Amino acid sequence: MAYRCLTDFLEDLAHADQLRRVADPVEPTLQLAAEATQSAWAGGPALLFGDVRGHDMPVLCNLLATESRLLRALGVESLDALAQRIAQFADRPTSQGWLERLAGGAGMLDDFAPRKVKSAAVQQIVRLGGDVELGELPLLQSLPEETGRAIAGAVVAVEPDSRRPSIGRFELEGIDRARLAVGWAPFDDHARLLDDYRQRGQPMPLAVVLGGDPAMLAAQFAPLPSGGDLWSAAGLLREKPLDVVACRGLELDVAAEAEMILEGFVDPQEPLTTMGPRCSPMGLPTRPRPAPVMHVTAVTHRANPVCVATIAGRPPHEAVVLRRAMQRAFLPLARWAMPELIDYDLPEAAAARFSAVVSIRKTHAGQGRRAASMAWGLPALRFAKTLVVVDADVDVRDAAQVTAAVASHVRPDRDLLIDVGPADPCDPTAPPDGVAAKMAMDATRKWSME
Repeated sequence: MAYRCLTDFLEDLAHADQLRRVADPVEPTLQLAAEATQSAWAGGPALLFGDVRGHDMPVLCNLLATESRLLRALGVESLDALAQRIAQFADRPTSQGWLERLAGGAGMLDDFAPRKVKSAAVQQIVRLGGDVELGELPLLQSLPEETGRAIAGAVVAVEPDSRRPSIGRFELEGIDRARLAVGWAPFDDHARLLDDYRQRGQPMPLAVVLGGDPAMLAAQFAPLPSGGDLWSAAGLLREKPLDVVACRGLELDVAAEAEMILEGFVDPQEPLTTMGPRCSPMGLPTRPRPAPVMHVTAVTHRANPVCVATIAGRPPHEAVVLRRAMQRAFLPLARWAMPELIDYDLPEAAAARFSAVVSIRKTHAGQGRRAASMAWGLPALRFAKTLVVVDADVDVRDAAQVTAAVASHVRPDRDLLIDVGPADPCDPTAPPDGVAAKMAMDATRKWSME
């Protein structure tokens, strides 16, 4: 079933004894994150903190931090069933190539394109200009090393000419009552768009979507490539198009059933600020890095909004659960890009981000090294610092089988591949120049000519 909004899903979780309301006061710096982390490690319920010191808005954590709650949110019995649902659309006859299918262009996701509505619950309360006060938003701090408090959300921008939307999940760090540092990386679509606006001498409009249907949160962790349609991906996950509404002061469409929208702009001529250190998906502080400044000109929200937060820290945590689940669900689309691909896994211990195992159907000599290069081209695997390629009969989720394949088939002088690419800003070991090395091991059985 598709939930209309977050409130509907929370009611369902409460009836299933999967939501715990925390009435005791809690600090937004360190304490809230620590309690949420402990609960996630124990596989506990979603947590709704009703008394966050200094704020009237409750904070919801660990909403989809277990696979069972994610399956409930998407109305499926298993991740394999979800993958089969997505495969049905991937297998439709179409003239599209694999990249267009992954991006969710015309064809595959037409049935789930967002539906425009004229009014929305997220615009019940409107604050403009001098009435904007970001201090009311309960931004959080997870580590003592973090220099400020932050929250993550879906950041919406548009191409300046085509008006094609570009949506990505980024962290936003508070600066003052009306400014946020936005944590996109130089290789993200939004950075390219900012350059386009800079060349035109125009401000770049932005909107930040916070909360909403749980399927929308899951879609933010889907391995979509550059230009991927996040709104339609959310519609595919929920089997029903997402309602969108025009912003009050911008020509941008946002999720109508979200909890809160931040509207504003980035001035391309304004110097970058410094963001971080932030808590990485491994629970370690990242390097400080340059970030553009978003000037918030309007805030709209429900009459009684809930702040939905995803807490970073040492795995396992909600982002790891969502990333692993979406990787499995969208595996049918990855096979369009890499026909020899059988399966892949990004281990929980590496935050489902920094390490990967890929199994292939090997049909010729040298294919293991070639497959490693292709795997790094997949959106889900681009940040894997270590990558192991194994044969089709190796279970990528069985560490013993993978270790045995490495021990049996890897000769370091022959089977190691070192490559260089953009550094992951979430990697606590990322070098300051933004370029990082990564390593692959060909652990497939070798043919005689190899």
